[in-house]
Amino acid sequence: MLRYFLMILPILALILMHHLKWTKRVSDEDNARFWSREAKANKVRKQDISHLDYIYIPIETLPFGIDSSREVQRAEATLRKLDSTQILNLSAYTNTDLKLKYGVSNLTTLSECDDRFTTLIRTLYQWACLLLDHGHTEAAIQVAEYSIDIGSDISGIYYMLADYYRLVDNTEAMSRLQKSAASLTGLNATLIKDYINKSKV
Repeated sequence: MLRYFLMILPILALILMHHLKWTKRVSDEDNARFWSREAKANKVRKQDISHLDYIYIPIETLPFGIDSSREVQRAEATLRKLDSTQILNLSAYTNTDLKLKYGVSNLTTLSECDDRFTTLIRTLYQWACLLLDHGHTEAAIQVAEYSIDIGSDISGIYYMLADYYRLVDNTEAMSRLQKSAASLTGLNATLIKDYINKSKV
């Protein structure tokens, strides 16, 4: 047995060395491509970003003012403050992508717009949960549906809607929710899709 092991050991060593060299080459190529794109991105001149798909909060149609609790009022105040700012969902882009597309000098502004989107969807989720806990079910669902419409990827929003649609047996809405989830990526995407599929049964 020992003799057999000693015979194959050099072969295993060669295989390991080959794999390490291949991994390093791939890593070096990836790094080279990244820095090449970065160098190119840092030379792109400022582009017009006034035409981008900015998100506006429909204050007049969302269920503001139906609950007087401090937590709800705090969430609503955050949303009203956000409404006076520029908001963009740029989660599909890296910083390099944004610089290539819109110019390096726009990166700070675009990053701030994307940060506000993160604050927006988190606040909407908090608001929807509070409304649901306080017995305002239809209002909570309205907020949750708006959050999905603007591109939220928060799993709790999807679970809330899936549970509600299953409860009221709304197969059409469940199918729409499934289509929205189909475009999700990231760590929670598979869990969300599986949850909706199970909810449809």
